[in-house]
Amino acid sequence: MRCLFRQFLSKQTDASLNSYYRALGNGLVTDASIRQALALQALAIVPEALRQEPILLSVDDTSIAKWGKHFDGVGILYDHAKHDGKSYFNGHAFVSLTMSVPVLHETAGKQQIRYIAVPIGYVMSNGEASKLTLACQLLDEVMPILEKRQVILLFDSWYAKRELLAHALSYPNLNVTCNARHDTAMFELPDSTAGRRGRPPKYGKRLMLDEIANDLTNYLCRMDNYFVAHRLVKTRIFGDHTVHAYVTLSKSGSYRLFFSTIDPMALHMSIAWQENKGLRNTSSKHMAIYPLKLYKLRWGIETNYYEQKMFWELGSYKVRTKTAIEHLLNLTNSGHALMKILPYEDERLNTYRDKSPQELRHALSQQIHKEVFFATLVSKAQSSINSSTLLKALQALAWGDEQAA
Repeated sequence: MRCLFRQFLSKQTDASLNSYYRALGNGLVTDASIRQALALQALAIVPEALRQEPILLSVDDTSIAKWGKHFDGVGILYDHAKHDGKSYFNGHAFVSLTMSVPVLHETAGKQQIRYIAVPIGYVMSNGEASKLTLACQLLDEVMPILEKRQVILLFDSWYAKRELLAHALSYPNLNVTCNARHDTAMFELPDSTAGRRGRPPKYGKRLMLDEIANDLTNYLCRMDNYFVAHRLVKTRIFGDHTVHAYVTLSKSGSYRLFFSTIDPMALHMSIAWQENKGLRNTSSKHMAIYPLKLYKLRWGIETNYYEQKMFWELGSYKVRTKTAIEHLLNLTNSGHALMKILPYEDERLNTYRDKSPQELRHALSQQIHKEVFFATLVSKAQSSINSSTLLKALQALAWGDEQAA
């Protein structure tokens, strides 16, 4: 907000910076409407030829450290990414949603399908509602827009819980691929009860992670630097759904567990046209593990976190109320998202498709400064007393070329 005020708003209006901060606390424009508008904007760049390709949603949470104690919803949080012995800090936690949409991108004269990870928005987690509930809320905001699409939801092991899974699978066009805790209870498919009395069993024999991993001795499927075993299982967290379980084995001997409700044979996806080499190079006999390969695209949400914190001042807010904080974060997120969308929406900006959103922001900022300067020059040049005004305009142009980012 401060950057926008200095570079543009202060030159167009007489309003102070504080008036814009106070406007953030206005509840007339909801954050949900901003997120839904971004989702519609992201869908608009999908070409007609790719309307049947899946849309990928990623849910995760991030935290922002704050020094003060007077912010709404601030508390002591745990950062599992720190390894310096200081994992607890004072700050805010936010649940966010990213939508990855397919676009056509020309590489070496060949059209390929690229997935663009568009950040949709944030909701503050302040203890009033769980992160799982907030994730369900974000899903409910965008799923009506995706009613006729093939949708896949991706998330890590923290979100692999019944509340979110049951809510997500209530949408008939949505499937899930997720990481899970290695101690998650798994069962074989129940035996047929034909000809026997009594209630049919929901689960078969209990399965341990090692039992699935032992299948590696009979069926080796390599993905990157991992060996993968695959099996159909039942789990309590997925209720009555039969799911695909994937166990990966690294060179160090560590296991990771993944679940997916996607039927690989029913997945409508143009595999041979994918830009991502890992998605493209999949033989027919390895299609069973394709849902696991899609999980890699979840990394787009982590890249968005990094860019917004490093280059978009996501954590530098000074407003204190929950409404104002969420408004500011969602507006910052919108700016970042639009810089990712614009090169595919406007052909005049197509040279920025292989560049970072920050480079496009810098170019647009410089152009805005020049437009403001020339508008001031034209309006004041005919005045008999204009030396001070023109001098200020020239100073603003010079300062803008240095500060535009």
